[in-house]
Amino acid sequence: MTTEETKEYRRLESLAGSDYEIADGNPEIQGWDIKDDLGEQLGEVRNLLFNPSSKKVRYIVADVALEGTKPKRILIPIGLAELHETDDEVYLPGITIAQLYAAPDYSGDAIAEMYEEKVLNTFRSDSEPSEPYTYDMEKFYSHPYFDDQRIYYKRNPDRGRIE
Repeated sequence: MTTEETKEYRRLESLAGSDYEIADGNPEIQGWDIKDDLGEQLGEVRNLLFNPSSKKVRYIVADVALEGTKPKRILIPIGLAELHETDDEVYLPGITIAQLYAAPDYSGDAIAEMYEEKVLNTFRSDSEPSEPYTYDMEKFYSHPYFDDQRIYYKRNPDRGRIE
């Protein structure tokens, strides 16, 4: 990849306040509740981060807060989330409360490679190889955790896009 291609591959933009929007027919999930497998509320979707050149969402910006804990803002790779079939809710199947609180805080600043690597490793499942995932520019967003089509599969078989 050239330097310019690398910058374009890495550049993420906030959907809120951008000139982009979710494609017609796909739900706007900002403001929706985030729940676990059992339907317990974990937080709320605040925003989405996407790559303007590929028009692919990479992360959900989430505010998570559980009773008795300090609220925090984190990034959740888009491929870890699923929309409820009918309700305006986002589910995180297989994600634990411990993983959410182990995720690095998101400040809204530019995202460094090491930060994204830490996010990805925070949400690793027990079935993945034991060594941590390391950043590889050529393959990073091809990891299944960034499959932006997965979030829609229960609700919309035509799947989501940004326009």
